[in-house]
Amino acid sequence: MASAPAKVVQQPPKATAARLRIAVVTPELHRTGGTERANAEIVAAFAREHDVCLYAHRWTPDPDVKLCFHRVPVLPWPGIVRFLSFFASASLAVRRGERRHGGYDGIYSPGANCRQVSVSTAWFCQARQLDLFRSGRHRPRPASLTDWLKLGHRWSYSWIVAGVERRFYRSERLERVIAQSRLLAGDLAHFYGVSESKLEVAHGGVNAGTFDPAERLALRPRVRAELGLPDGRFVFFFIGNNWLIKGLYHVLRALAEVPGVLLAVVGADVERRESWEQFSRELGVADRILYLPRRKDVIAYYAAADALLAPSVYDTFPLMPMEAMACGLPVIISARTGVAEIVGPEDALVVSNPENTPELAAAMRRMADDAGLRARLVKNGRALAERNPWDRIQQAVARELCAQALDHLSSNGHRH
Repeated sequence: MASAPAKVVQQPPKATAARLRIAVVTPELHRTGGTERANAEIVAAFAREHDVCLYAHRWTPDPDVKLCFHRVPVLPWPGIVRFLSFFASASLAVRRGERRHGGYDGIYSPGANCRQVSVSTAWFCQARQLDLFRSGRHRPRPASLTDWLKLGHRWSYSWIVAGVERRFYRSERLERVIAQSRLLAGDLAHFYGVSESKLEVAHGGVNAGTFDPAERLALRPRVRAELGLPDGRFVFFFIGNNWLIKGLYHVLRALAEVPGVLLAVVGADVERRESWEQFSRELGVADRILYLPRRKDVIAYYAAADALLAPSVYDTFPLMPMEAMACGLPVIISARTGVAEIVGPEDALVVSNPENTPELAAAMRRMADDAGLRARLVKNGRALAERNPWDRIQQAVARELCAQALDHLSSNGHRH
């Protein structure tokens, strides 16, 4: 993989322009999920300082966030049709909004969501995921015809969206792409040919103030009881919506070599777990796995856990490990994630390759058996979270939008 020589933001830059009129384009805006919470924080920060027009299909209002909401219609199913219909509908809606409002000072989108975007954050690279699908090494064999169809849809989704992303990132209207890790910046350069002049890296982070270790400990007895987790039994939590890239296949293989511990699996794929259940039965670990749905108060799951397992095959900058460290939960991560770019050996256990089952299993055994290690990781992980605020990306976006607005002012002699 070629690495992009993108500029890296080390400190939050300062916005320099007056109150702006900003269009934000995203299919959904809510706080259920790691990337979703990060995006909601960005939009909330914009709305406090600027006039925001939100173009989205679904929005869960935040009482503290005031914005102008434009609902974008979509064809709901299947996923690729939903993606393409949103892209087309949002592009049309933004064009109408530009005419109605006399233009925007900037148009922001987390990824490829419409044609007119001037500043985009990048959270993922579908071309990289397509490579992972093609490898066939990171998920169990489909257990039924329905499972085959779902896998085929995901494969075709990545293939089509990768093509859209390639054109989106090469658009002349797109002036800046802010990637949340060097890993992702490298993929955008390698797969899509994004130029160095467009790329900037602003590492993700976490709002440590919203995750209190004391609250986690206070919640722990009640949540463990609700979930039926026995006292004294070590429980790893695995949380993520895309189990292929999150590394669940390799976690299950490692679990077979770590007797006595339990595994709680959380994510949207819980509803489509047939092949995963069959694989766990083949490995002889099915009776040690608990599948749980997503929930907004994710701290409840952090409270129930003894450690978080996040050994992703590919993850540009997963929020879950940072949140877990912020609330005092020790973490195992993979070197193949953007988080590994800021994590030291005393902050978390880092495995070099999640496909190396003995290495991952050894890290799990060490985490479960060594209370002193867990205590050190908790202390250092919390300090790391406090040093890495979530708003670096928001500040980078705000700075770029302000710079573009000033450029437009100087060239046009007036403000829209």
